[in-house]
Formats: sequence, structure tokens, C-alpha cells
Amino acid sequence: MNAELKRKIDGLQGPILVLGASGFIGANLLRVLLLYRSDVFGTTSRFPAWRLDGLPEENVVLSDLLIPANLDLLLDRTRPLTIFDCVSYGAYSFQNDPDLIYRTNVSLIVSLLEKLSKRGIHAYVHAGSSSEYGNLCSGPDEDSSMAPNSHYSVSKCAAADLIHYKGKVDRLPCVNLRLYSVYGPLEDPARLIPALVSKAINGELPPFVNPKISRDFVYVDDACEAFIDAALNLAPDFYGESFNIGTGLCTTIGELAELTRTLFHIEIAAQFTMPQRNWDVAEWYANPRKAEDKLCWQSRISIETG
Repeated sequence: MNAELKRKIDGLQGPILVLGASGFIGANLLRVLLLYRSDVFGTTSRFPAWRLDGLPEENVVLSDLLIPANLDLLLDRTRPLTIFDCVSYGAYSFQNDPDLIYRTNVSLIVSLLEKLSKRGIHAYVHAGSSSEYGNLCSGPDEDSSMAPNSHYSVSKCAAADLIHYKGKVDRLPCVNLRLYSVYGPLEDPARLIPALVSKAINGELPPFVNPKISRDFVYVDDACEAFIDAALNLAPDFYGESFNIGTGLCTTIGELAELTRTLFHIEIAAQFTMPQRNWDVAEWYANPRKAEDKLCWQSRISIETG
């Protein structure tokens, strides 16, 4: 048992609601919270939900949150004081319906925050994205200009602006976490790190993009703790603000390939033949100082360990 993590989770105001708990980050967050307390509920829009296998039925709520009436039913049932919102659409290349991107990432949050404003809560923590910075992603601080470069990026910027308004003007206790490249257990098998590991354990490597492309890789346990720390340390002075959640380290695809070869004792050379995507950029890394100062959060798990 992690005594410090237990202390933090015990300190959260409950009941706790994890929206989007069938997703990668939401599922990890729900599972770690349920290790230490039972007044935690997670939502899924459909069954089966493989990431939630084995969890108690009473802690998993089936609800299509894009149907407005379902929000009231969910909030009446769970009566949450702490809400972790991990609902998102558009982060994967196959999630390319613009209407659904804005309905999920913007309209839903408008409706949700208006309802929460009338109910009284302790904390609302939203899963934002480093994609809000678009092409200006080289260690920006939270007050840097945005340069959105996709519908997804625009939608996450809009959500961050909405949270800023609700926090600063309406004084709703809410914050936005700009998550960098989170990886770990329960991630979609097609994503970079799971695909890399599944090949590497058999002594192989997948094709890579340009070796100069970079990411700031954050292990999912650290990301989950960021949500918890944000709820615990949410102060009126920074209601509505955004926080970068990353290691602050820039890891290139070339460095990741060589690290994998070393860790898994792979003799074959890496091949950088995968076509570059429009979101692939060099120098993509976080400036996490604000989260360290205000939320008392810091990443601890290195890419080697992760």
C-alpha cells in the first residue's frame, strides 16, 4: 500500500465522480481511487468496457452524457463533491468527426459546469491537453499564446477558456490540466508505447517516424496523481486556471528507439520509415513549474522505469 497516496485519496471530498472512466486515463484514475475508498463512481457510455473489467458494478454507471437529461440523472444519483472529467473525443486520428468533437469537448462541458454551479461542489478537475498550444509547444508556460492546429486543439482551447470564465467570474472551484503524452497500462494497444513494448518483448521494433520528433512522456500513475493533487490543493486564487502536466523533458523518437533497444537487448537497428503526421513536431515538452508550485505535483516516474 502506498501510504502517501492513500492519505491524499482519503483527503478528497466525496462522493467522487470520474467522467469518462472507460477511457485510458479515466480507467486508471477510477481504479486507483477504488483501492482506498468506495464512494467513487465512474461513467461509461457503453458496455462492454474492457478497461473496467472486474470493477464492482455499483461503482460503474452507464450513461450517454451527450443526452442532456442524463447529466441530471447522473448528478442526482451520485451527488459528487469532487469531479474528475476525463471525457474527450478527437485525440486519436480515427476520431475525426468535427461535430462530435465540439459536442463532446465543448457543449457537454458548458452544460455540465452550469449544472455544477447550482449544486455546490468542492472541485472540478478537467483533462485538458498540451494540444491546446498547437504548434507553439516548446516548453510554453500557461499564459503563452495558443496556436491551435486541429479541430481537437480548438475544442480543448475553448474548454480551457470556459473553465477560466467559470472559475474567475462565477467562482466555481475548477481547473484545467494540460496533459502531455500520457502512457501506461490500459492504453490503446495501437498507441506508440504499447505497440513498441509488444514488439520489443519479441525482439522486434515497429517502424518509427522521424527520429527528431519529440514528446514529453508522462507515466499514467503520475498523471492520476496530478488530478488528485489538483483537487486537494485547489485554492480560490487559481480557480479556472490551467496547469501543464508533464515531466519537462523532451524525448525524441530516436532516443526512445535507442532506449528500447538497450532495455530489451534488441540488436536490429531502428527504422524511421513511418510517414510523419501533421501533429508530429520537434521540441514538444512541458514547463511544469506552475503545477509544482501551486498543486504540489511533480512527475516521479522516468521513461526508463515507465
